[in-house]
Amino acid sequence: MQNVIDKQIKVLTQFILAFYDLRKRDRKNVDKSLTFFRVSSFYREFRWIQTCISQNAYHQSIRELRFVLESIVQAYYVDQKHRNSGMVCKLEIIKAIDDVLYGGKLIERIGPGFKHKQDLKDLYSDLSKYIHSTHKELESSLPKEGKIADLRFEPNKKMTRLCVDLVNRTLDAVFFVALSNFPNIMGPTTGHKKIREGFPASLTELGCKLTMDLNIVRSIRDS
Repeated sequence: MQNVIDKQIKVLTQFILAFYDLRKRDRKNVDKSLTFFRVSSFYREFRWIQTCISQNAYHQSIRELRFVLESIVQAYYVDQKHRNSGMVCKLEIIKAIDDVLYGGKLIERIGPGFKHKQDLKDLYSDLSKYIHSTHKELESSLPKEGKIADLRFEPNKKMTRLCVDLVNRTLDAVFFVALSNFPNIMGPTTGHKKIREGFPASLTELGCKLTMDLNIVRSIRDS
């Protein structure tokens, strides 16, 4: 399991480095991008999520994953609708929409040509099952028969595997959404040639099927 976690951090770190390289080449557009701001902050988020998983705080890690998914979709939506606006303006836009556009409704609004909406909705739904008081959440939280609830977080191999899989799927969503907005993150002019060349292999290892379906990733893989 630790091997998978190490691969998750490695590919995320590589992706952020490639995004920073794009910032050197297209600073004007990247600096006013909410997508870039979110992606660059996700390193801290994912390290915290992995700490939660390692401490058996499964539901806390899933709550954080849902925040990551919602925030990257929201960033894409605002960037696409208000591409030329600065960050202060975008903050005001979010203030106006965040009570009415969230979750599945937000995913539905990100544009008719956006691929894999249903996959993003399915991921959001799966994450939500362990956030609200649902059968799934309670089933995974109840102590074993004859025991009382422990004050500590109890280890659960099934939940560990679930969380690692949800991290993979959320990383896939982050890469997919960010590359849909900025395909040149992994474009031929990137200064990180080795990262670009190794990116498809890393995606395959983690099962990132959405990102693998993007034209830019296909072109790298087939070159």
